Formats: sequence, structure tokens, C-alpha cells
Amino acid sequence: MKIIRALAQSIIIVVSLQIAGFSVIADDSNEGVVHTVFLWLKQSGDVHHRRQLLIAAARLREIPGVLDIRYGETIASDRDIVDDSFDVGVYFYFSDIAAMNRYLAHPMHKTVVEQEIQPIVDRIVVHDFQHEEIR
Repeated sequence: MKIIRALAQSIIIVVSLQIAGFSVIADDSNEGVVHTVFLWLKQSGDVHHRRQLLIAAARLREIPGVLDIRYGETIASDRDIVDDSFDVGVYFYFSDIAAMNRYLAHPMHKTVVEQEIQPIVDRIVVHDFQHEEIR
């Protein structure tokens, strides 16, 4: 009975995290991939175009393989080490490199980038890195 109760509690926690919008990833996974995208608008600071980028980023959540996505406008900073020159940043989390590559090749990704992002963006910088667990 204790095992059943513990299993039920674990399921409740996982479901609650997923409902709250958190991705549930196995603790022993060292294969996660973080894909970050920083975008500079042709008309820097244009409120309408920033909103357009945020809406486009939200649509990319629908592509299979995206475990987590976060997006938003830059935070102004007085610190020299902080690059706050971009307009919008997007963070993606994938299970592995293959999942990220499938996402990048997905027709919806290509369409959103070509039709909604590229026409209003001057510069895009991407950083990809492997998620590592230090134990």
C-alpha cells in the first residue's frame, strides 16, 4: 500500500508540474540540448515588430520535439558584461541534438522563419550547447 501511495504521489507531482508548464526530464539525462536565439529588429525597439516576434516564437512551441520554450524582450542593463542590444531572445530545450535538428528541418519552422521573422529582423545570433549534469 505504501508503494502504491508513493507512486500516486509521484504521478500527481509530475502532472502538476506539466500543468504548470514545466518540462519533466529524466534526472540522469546528459543529452539535453539548449538552443538560444537572439534577434535584432531592422527597426530596433519597434513595439509592433517585437510583438510579432513573440507571437512567432509562441507558435514554434507546436513543433514536435520542443520540450520547453521561453521567449521575451531584452532587459536593459548598465553592466558592461551584459549584451542588451538585441530586441528578443528565445530559449528552446530539446531531448538531444537529433530532436533539435528535426525541429530545424520542420516545415513550420522554415515557414515561420522565412515569412514572419526574416522580413523584420536585421540580425540573428544562435548559441547551442549540450546540457550537462554535474554530479
